[in-house]
Amino acid sequence: MATTKRETALAALQSAIAAAYAWKLGPSRRLKLWSDVPSAMRPACFLYEGGQETYAWSEGATPKRVMEVKLFIYLNAKDTSITGAVLLNDLMDALDVALSISGGDLIRGRNTLGGAVHHCRIDGKTLKDPGDLDGDAMLIVPIKLVLP
Repeated sequence: MATTKRETALAALQSAIAAAYAWKLGPSRRLKLWSDVPSAMRPACFLYEGGQETYAWSEGATPKRVMEVKLFIYLNAKDTSITGAVLLNDLMDALDVALSISGGDLIRGRNTLGGAVHHCRIDGKTLKDPGDLDGDAMLIVPIKLVLP
């Protein structure tokens, strides 16, 4: 069985995330501190690959590789007529749709990002900061990519 190159998987994820929302910046694969992203450049999205990567072996000769990627998303919540939590919830809903199982993947029961990975999903706890105190809203979303 052929293995998927990591860069192919990450490019497919980046493409799916790019289509999920009207980003002003990103999704970029180079993380920035939120203080380095002006409010006018938000919403901004960054794919951070600094997480863990694991191998799961079965009886076959090809392991399943699991890459843990985090989406760092910064939003401008300085407008007091808009609740930051609403912005975060709308964005999470858009990510849920972008990473939902559809098309030919319905039979498989997993999102393959168009055949680029074995499975892609939001997996773990999200961190949500609605920016109530300073107007700087942030969302960190854990994504798991399972590659053959």
